[in-house]
Amino acid sequence: MVDRAQLQRLAQEVEVLRKRLDEINMRIEQVDAILSEHSVTEALLDALLAHEDGRSISTHLPIGSGVSLPYRHQGEEEGIALVDLGSGVFGERPWSEAKAITGERQADIQHLRNELKVQSDQTEASLTQAAQAFNALAEQMKQPTNTAPTPAAAEDAPPSPSTSPSNRRPRKRGMFGNDLTLDD
Repeated sequence: MVDRAQLQRLAQEVEVLRKRLDEINMRIEQVDAILSEHSVTEALLDALLAHEDGRSISTHLPIGSGVSLPYRHQGEEEGIALVDLGSGVFGERPWSEAKAITGERQADIQHLRNELKVQSDQTEASLTQAAQAFNALAEQMKQPTNTAPTPAAAEDAPPSPSTSPSNRRPRKRGMFGNDLTLDD
């Protein structure tokens, strides 16, 4: 016979796995946004490096809220970019070095995304397995038993209300009955 506690435990497991899957997918979306930003940075640095050896380049750099600052680079040498080196420390690096740093970061972030995708796939498989087990047990619980109890099973069963001398209060029912759902 299916135990209600086992069914509730499976329902809780399904809910925990759903939350974990949602969290992992949210992280994947955040990592995808960061990867996209790195792709734009890399493309911009490629364009700067490819422009006639870096001579006389001018552009506007957005700083937010619709405001941009003019930027001009003149001369034969490669331009300089400010690069976040970590822990809020910025350093001046040539465009080619800034491109290399961006490429390394992008590779590291892509590795992180791949790990998150593996976690997502594993969690999704566990969720599917737990949900199927829950559904199978719920179906077993719904089906009436047509077999007569064996003597050993009758001894293990709790005494019926007619044979029990103690007065038991009836169990309170929930607002929608006592059927378990995945929300229980």
